[in-house]
Amino acid sequence: MKKRSVERIPANLQAEFFWSDKIISGHIVDLSENGFLIKTNSCPAIKAKFDLNITLQSNVLQVPVKVRRILKTDNSYDSIGVEILNPPKEYLEYVDALRWERIKGVKTNGQIIKLYVCKVCHHIAFDHAPVNCPICSSTIESFEKAPEAIKKPDNFSELSEFEKKHIPVIKILKENGHVNANVTVGEIDHEMNIDDHISHIDFYYNAAFINKKCISRLSFNCEKMHPSATVRFDNATQGVLTVISNCSAHGNWLAKVTL
Repeated sequence: MKKRSVERIPANLQAEFFWSDKIISGHIVDLSENGFLIKTNSCPAIKAKFDLNITLQSNVLQVPVKVRRILKTDNSYDSIGVEILNPPKEYLEYVDALRWERIKGVKTNGQIIKLYVCKVCHHIAFDHAPVNCPICSSTIESFEKAPEAIKKPDNFSELSEFEKKHIPVIKILKENGHVNANVTVGEIDHEMNIDDHISHIDFYYNAAFINKKCISRLSFNCEKMHPSATVRFDNATQGVLTVISNCSAHGNWLAKVTL
């Protein structure tokens, strides 16, 4: 069986959809940016398309889907795997929030998101190690599991001065048909001396079918540059920008924003 490109997150959501002239209820047991697994006693045909209504935090969200597979337990078909055709922005935000909670160390049905670090360039990969590092092209053998690769503030609502020097600050500006994301490390300026400086910033983007894909790295000369950068996206972009800053003395720090 082909391995999923995006890790599924265990879920417990009620869902309804209209099929064969009736409203059918279902139960979402896992989800990702591009699909669901739904337990239901009435399974539509393969390739069937319909709008799935799910309840997120008391709001009903309509998600267009297509049936990709039908599964059975014993001799009865009781679940369907569906592909999301055009994920709404609110849904992408919800999924990214779930992944963010796992990054912070909050367990979801006993699981915690996996992190891998390249031993050559220190790039961080989410969920699984890539065949080749997107930064230095090293092979998968260069990656090692590193569950503590990203530093976690003691209290996200009350950051210390030390944490404010390291966590990226992302500001979004929409203009002239583009989305500009300006990133500065951090809320309080970080020193840039040879023993303690921001060495690089990695940019990740995720939307439908793209799970935390690294799209760019900017490295800094510790004596010449300030740790700040701007990346520009097409105005039609809908997804989540994740930024990881690396301090030569104090490790990796993460921030994210929805575009």
